[in-house]
Amino acid sequence: MKYPVIICDDNKVLAKELSHNIHIAIQNMLDNDLIYQKTELNIDLVASTFEQVVSYVVANDIQNAIYFLDIELSQNSEAKNGVDLAEFIKKQDPNAQIIFVTAYDKYAPLTYRRRIGAIDYINKSLERSEMLKRIEETVIHAINSINRLIQVNREELIYKIGRRVRKVEKSLIYYVENSVMQHKVNLVTSTGETEFRSNISKIDAENDFLFKISQSCVVNPNNINSIDFSKKIIIFPNGDEVIFARSFKKKIREILNKYPEINVK
Repeated sequence: MKYPVIICDDNKVLAKELSHNIHIAIQNMLDNDLIYQKTELNIDLVASTFEQVVSYVVANDIQNAIYFLDIELSQNSEAKNGVDLAEFIKKQDPNAQIIFVTAYDKYAPLTYRRRIGAIDYINKSLERSEMLKRIEETVIHAINSINRLIQVNREELIYKIGRRVRKVEKSLIYYVENSVMQHKVNLVTSTGETEFRSNISKIDAENDFLFKISQSCVVNPNNINSIDFSKKIIIFPNGDEVIFARSFKKKIREILNKYPEINVK
C-alpha cells in the first residue's frame, strides 16, 4: 500500500533537513523490518506554507498520508499555523496521521484543546541519531494506525463531495457506474442516488466488497436480486438493471459461487 509523506515548515532549510532525515529513517525501517519491505513510502511534498499544502492535498485528493508539520508557519501571529493546517487536513484526509515537529513544546496544549489527535510531537533540538530513531518509530506507528482505520472502514464506501467526506454503509449500496458527466460516477443505493468525482477503477481498488462486472460498473453482490445470463443483465431490488460484459462472465460465476442465494435466470 502507498502512504504519501508531506512536510511543511516555513524554514526552507529546516524543511529540507527534515526531509533528508525522514528519507533516511524510512530507508532504515524498510531495511530492518521485512514486514514493511513492500510498503510504498514517498515524500510527495516539501512545503513552506499553509497554502501550498492545502492546494496539493485538494488537487491530488491525498488520502492515508503521513504529515510532518511545524506548528509555527509564520512570524505573523494572525496567519494560519500548523494546528489550523492539521484541522484542514483531517477534514480532507480522515485517516491522516499528524506529527508535529516543533522547537517549542509549549504549543502541545493548544493541539490538545483543538482535538487534533496528533500521534507525536518531535522536538527539533533532538540529536540526529535520536531524531532518526524517533521518526522511524513514529512512521511505523502511523502506518499501523492507518491500516487499522482502513480495516474498520472497509465495509463502507467513502467519497467526497466538495470538501465534505461522506460514508455509505455496505448494506445500502446496489452498484456504482460511470456517470454521463466526465470524471464522475453514479452511486445507487437503497435510499437513492448521488454523483461524485471518481472512477470505477479507483472504486474497485478501494472497496473489496464490490465486484467489477464491466469497465464501467461495480456491484454489491449482497444486494443482487437476480442475474439473467441470456440478456447479460444483473437486476436489483429497485428494478434497476445493469449489463455485465461478456469478458466478465468468469467474475459473474465467481459471484454466484460465493453468493448461491442469488436467483439465476
